[in-house]
Amino acid sequence: MRYAHGEFIVTRCGDAVVTQAYGPWNKECVKSFADEYRTNAEALFGKVWCNIVCVTGESLLIPDAETQLRERTAAMHPLGLTHIAVVLGDSTAKATTKAQLKRAYKRLNIEFTFFEDIENAVEWLGEHGFSIDPESISTHLTKVALKARS
Repeated sequence: MRYAHGEFIVTRCGDAVVTQAYGPWNKECVKSFADEYRTNAEALFGKVWCNIVCVTGESLLIPDAETQLRERTAAMHPLGLTHIAVVLGDSTAKATTKAQLKRAYKRLNIEFTFFEDIENAVEWLGEHGFSIDPESISTHLTKVALKARS
């Protein structure tokens, strides 16, 4: 499956906002994502919360999109975002995606790390005190599976 301008699925799962990101992202995709992300995250503002970001395909950011993602992520820290778990299991461009996200997240006072699967990401976040709702994760993964079939 190829995604010309990037796509995403965003779900709030307890203390986490979980994103499934598809394909390369441009500025327009980042803006659209940020709007939907904010809607899902608003209930967490003022609390301590986290992200799980799962990438699929050629999960790359054009330079303007990388800058925009960094700025929007930085804006979430004062609202309570403290940890990001990135799942690179289905990415065809793992090394480049990892390098881009390291640049985007470094020096934001947000702890982040990379995983091969969502289960290990959830476990790591649980070790940091986050409550990730298993039913919501299951619903999110069902949406992802349905998209993969379409």
